[in-house]
Amino acid sequence: MSELTKLGFSPGLTSTEYSLKLLSEVSESFSKISELRALTKAYSSIVSRVKAERPTSAQAINLLKDLGVEIVKSMEEKADLSYVKKNVLEFVEKWRNRIQRELSEVSRIASRRISSGESILTHSRSMCVVRTAEYIVSEDKKPIFYVTESRPGMEGLVLAEELWRMGHRVKLIVDSAARFFMKDIDLVLLGAEAVAANGAIVSKVGSSLISLAANEARVRVFVLAPTSKLSIETLFGELVQLPEGDWRRLMPPGVLYTLPENYRARVPLYDVIPPDYIDGIVSEKGLFAPQAISYLIKEVHGGWPLKTISLESLEKELSKLVGGEVYGDTD
Repeated sequence: MSELTKLGFSPGLTSTEYSLKLLSEVSESFSKISELRALTKAYSSIVSRVKAERPTSAQAINLLKDLGVEIVKSMEEKADLSYVKKNVLEFVEKWRNRIQRELSEVSRIASRRISSGESILTHSRSMCVVRTAEYIVSEDKKPIFYVTESRPGMEGLVLAEELWRMGHRVKLIVDSAARFFMKDIDLVLLGAEAVAANGAIVSKVGSSLISLAANEARVRVFVLAPTSKLSIETLFGELVQLPEGDWRRLMPPGVLYTLPENYRARVPLYDVIPPDYIDGIVSEKGLFAPQAISYLIKEVHGGWPLKTISLESLEKELSKLVGGEVYGDTD
């Protein structure tokens, strides 16, 4: 494992895992709060951290928006700490159940699109892909999984081991060999960080190149993304931020010391798959063409015009309700 770490092995949480961890943190931190003002400060602190850590995760952003709306609503109904905390903890449980329900349904629908003996290429690590693979085992289908290493982070190594332990046939390949092996592939399965209003997908860096190679080879590309990952902001022209990683984590200290003082490198973590390279987006509501995502947004969020609110607006609203300025305070 130490040798792998020297080569850049530092897998992070999937989008779904990150959201579930976030819910646990909300539950833990809010249960310890002793006054309403501290509750709003805790919310502001969590929002700031998620924006810095995972701005691409539409699911986490949507979760925090719903949480902010729930807090505002509860405080307007009854400015009582116990009442607000009770509602927040109930909210956490509802969102946790929603994520698990969506995960299971997306994976079940995706498994129906897979036939025994097919060769499936996947990139990075997605909980939807993992759960789909579990359904495939229960259905006694026997596909072959081609798994990229998925640099940086090399999450593919973790996924390859998980698939192998399930009993699947697995071939681990380097990222740059995806086009070479595409002639052997029947289907590409990818996870998602966010689904834009035009059907574009934010996913692990390298996903767009894999989709391009699949499009060239006329191989189907399915993206597994529950509706909680719909990025409503993109409908109004806002862009999803694509953060970069710390390049210094990709090499051991001994190598870092040999580099010039002003040496810098760039490590993109995510990229965007154009809708033209995607055959279908699998949500818990079924399989959709990328061009139909705007209609799915309308269905999920109750028609036009869409009612949206920013995290910044929610923070300001909460600060007004407690009679003090806590917006942006992360102490």
